[in-house]
Amino acid sequence: MTTLGHGLRTAPTLGASSSTTVRRRARGLLAAVTGNPYLQLLVAIVLIAVGAVLLTLGIAAVLDVVVPWVFGDELNALKVLLPQLG
Repeated sequence: MTTLGHGLRTAPTLGASSSTTVRRRARGLLAAVTGNPYLQLLVAIVLIAVGAVLLTLGIAAVLDVVVPWVFGDELNALKVLLPQLG
């Protein structure tokens, strides 16, 4: 018995003899993901979301370094003019 025509064979049933060679179906999370298009879509969406979060954090870190470096004098002038803002 094949699964979805991919050539993978299921484990033998109780009635089958143990002398015949049967290719076993892959097990585990990776096999479940590769065999299910909905899980593939979910994994793709999760990877895109993780990439977007990492990109956002990277941009925030770069801005945190670049803005004071480029506009340091202006920020110091604003601190002098508006001491209550810190």
